[in-house]
Amino acid sequence: MSSYNDLFVATIALIGSALAAAIGVGPWQPPYHLRTFAGIVDRYGKTTARAVWLLIAVVSLLAGIAIANGMRPGYAKPGPRLIDGGTNAVK
Repeated sequence: MSSYNDLFVATIALIGSALAAAIGVGPWQPPYHLRTFAGIVDRYGKTTARAVWLLIAVVSLLAGIAIANGMRPGYAKPGPRLIDGGTNAVK
């Protein structure tokens, strides 16, 4: 089961995914004035820049789902759970 911290981070990733997808398919121009995306637009065109935004959305979505399901690298261990926000850890 995921902790509240995992769910919080997963929620942030999913919100970022929704935002990137909205930028990728929406009519907004300001995100394409960011230096990296302006370079992509100048070199490869606006369609490619939109595809990059959609790629970011897909990667963020997959990361959010993985985090929400409790997936983590093998070296990462969840910290001890605290009782009532105090210093008494449950082991």
